[in-house]
Amino acid sequence: MGELSTTSLHDLIARFQTGEIGALDSLIRRTAERMEHFARRMLRRFPQVQAKEQPEDILQNALIRLTRALRQETPNSVHDFFGLAAVQIRRELLDLARSHARRPTRPLGRDQPDLGDTADLDRWTCLHSAVEKLPADLQDVFSYTFYHGWTQAQIAEVLKISDRQVRRLWVEACQCLRAAIRELPEE
Repeated sequence: MGELSTTSLHDLIARFQTGEIGALDSLIRRTAERMEHFARRMLRRFPQVQAKEQPEDILQNALIRLTRALRQETPNSVHDFFGLAAVQIRRELLDLARSHARRPTRPLGRDQPDLGDTADLDRWTCLHSAVEKLPADLQDVFSYTFYHGWTQAQIAEVLKISDRQVRRLWVEACQCLRAAIRELPEE
């Protein structure tokens, strides 16, 4: 699984579990680059938010959330750690979507990009809210794929299930999320 399955990451989690404060700092540093990648990838899908937010700002806020969460909850495994990281970035993105939905948009000028409509933000908000409500196994597979950008083989390795099971869970998660988004009221 490349950099994510290294023994040092497992060791950092084990050291963090024993209360070593320096391990928390190392975990955050190891996660920052990956979380910035998530933020950039997610922003490309939502130009209305991308026009107003920088990936670095999203990263900073998500890392603050992750640090707070790690001070209250110690992950038992790499799986738990990345699950917690996915939750924090998802919450940050959801809060941004809600915030931007409340802000009035200025009329478009020659220099302003088309920022889309509030329906995009409604769908984004609905998606992230629906992910929070998925059963744990579906949420894990969806989060590792969508937020972390992992391959099916990487997910199968960390969850200790078959590639086929990962594909089945992915399809099921997508079906549940599509149904949740379809429930949005028409404007």
